[in-house]
Amino acid sequence: MRRGAIWIVLLAWPCVAQTEAESLIEAGHWKRARAIVEANARQSHDALTQFLLSQIHNAFGDHESPRPLAEKAVALDGGVAKYHRQVAEVTGVMAQHAGFLQQLLLARRFRREIDTALSLDGRDVQALRDLMEFYRLAPGIVGCDKDKARDTAARIARVDVVQGYLSQARLAEMAGTSAQEEAMLRKAVEAGPSNYRARVALATFLQSHGNWEAARQEAGVAVKIDGARVGANSARAAACAHLGLMDELSTVLATAEKEVPDDLSPYYRAAEILSAAGQNLELAERYFRHYLEAEPDGNEPTLADGHRKLQDVVARTKAFSARFASRGPD
Repeated sequence: MRRGAIWIVLLAWPCVAQTEAESLIEAGHWKRARAIVEANARQSHDALTQFLLSQIHNAFGDHESPRPLAEKAVALDGGVAKYHRQVAEVTGVMAQHAGFLQQLLLARRFRREIDTALSLDGRDVQALRDLMEFYRLAPGIVGCDKDKARDTAARIARVDVVQGYLSQARLAEMAGTSAQEEAMLRKAVEAGPSNYRARVALATFLQSHGNWEAARQEAGVAVKIDGARVGANSARAAACAHLGLMDELSTVLATAEKEVPDDLSPYYRAAEILSAAGQNLELAERYFRHYLEAEPDGNEPTLADGHRKLQDVVARTKAFSARFASRGPD
């Protein structure tokens, strides 16, 4: 949706605008959603606005405001499952950066909120996935239970078969059983051939295990399913960079930028691969610089990340040039 159209929707129908914002968040378009929600927040302080602000602030790395915002949503309307789920999720993020005793307190709060969410909506797949993660990762004295984690994955499958396989893949990943993880990801794709998330998840797995050509193919299918999301474009760009398909890489990046001009993360992913291989460092530098020309979208590498990567590439390029110059002509 174009920026002008977003504002028309916002001014005419605030509730419709908030629904649009949720759809944008689902697709990973955090900056677009932020423009809608923050503008609407000047007029409204309803529960949905607080919930969306909590999600958005969390996606952009704010570790302070997401929990108070989520708690305000619950205070305004405690009968909505996703508001309690958001309190649980941001509490879980806080626990990742806390000491052991604080983790115990936060884990109990997480469990209380996620149980409330599921009592309100037992088919909330994201809440079930959060509970599964809790059973797998929480300290033992507050709930770690691998059997319950598997039971929760089975419960997810009864709601959504594709998400059930993806949840089993996640458990296999945490257990370090890559063969089982791949099998579950392939089952997810078989169960939902047009499921974008399943395709991207499989492509990402294949990349991480060195099967770059298969990853490229899966990412290409995902792009055809939805070229307006950035994840598949990033995965395909990374695969092309690794395989040395430079003409295709250029096309992929240009198409991705045309489709999603406000998220340049495919350039970052391609530059990472080129940099790691120590090849085409000048191109990697150019891609990192292009990435830094715009604010990163939510849940993508930050400007600080980009600057660190750029400095490393520049230093390596200079070192290579110095070594080449010192050799002199043949």
